[in-house]
Amino acid sequence: MRGVSLPGSLAEYVALPANSLVPVPAHLSFEAASTLPIAGTTAWNAIRAANVGPGSVVVLLGTGGVSIFTLQLAKAAGATVIITSSSDEKLERAKALGADHLINYRATSDWDGKVLELTDGLGADLVVETGGTATFARAVNATAPGGTLFTIGFVTGAEATINLLPIIIKALKVVGNNTGSVSDLFDAARAIGAARIEPVVDKVFSPDQATEAYTHMAAGGLHFGKLAFALEW
Repeated sequence: MRGVSLPGSLAEYVALPANSLVPVPAHLSFEAASTLPIAGTTAWNAIRAANVGPGSVVVLLGTGGVSIFTLQLAKAAGATVIITSSSDEKLERAKALGADHLINYRATSDWDGKVLELTDGLGADLVVETGGTATFARAVNATAPGGTLFTIGFVTGAEATINLLPIIIKALKVVGNNTGSVSDLFDAARAIGAARIEPVVDKVFSPDQATEAYTHMAAGGLHFGKLAFALEW
């Protein structure tokens, strides 16, 4: 994992095996394309895990990079999207991207109940779970029978005490994800190119702003979508 178990790519030159490279969709800038290997691929895998298509209902927690990519891919697939945030401003930005229903989880703490209300008691075919400890049980409640709970984050903690009965009774598919393979990235890039999806890049930093960029990201809640570096400034 480049940037985790291998050095990252904030460099002028990086050596890569040729079979790890994927063509950039023709309509994207390099800054926009840089969002595909992690957020774009994770979102694509979520869509595929739940077989999202016309009539599907997708619930997204927050407005980070994966949630916004999943919103764009889900709308391209004809799904209905419900998105949560603590910021009304961010919810309005999500609405402009096609979100059908908006939930401010500070104003509506039982957001899972609101999801059930919006879906006539059924719940969502796909819930992309980014919260972890504080949100996991509600995410289970918000998932429809036979639905997919796609768990990718733990911003409120990595440990959760959960009642297994709803998972068993509703025959839920709980899927963990750690980004994906090169072939997953290839498929994601091809889908994004075909749908002409423009990744949402909230702010672009120069290479000498690395400290500022990582501080901005670590603060949490300041950005909508992705942050990126431009290697030529």
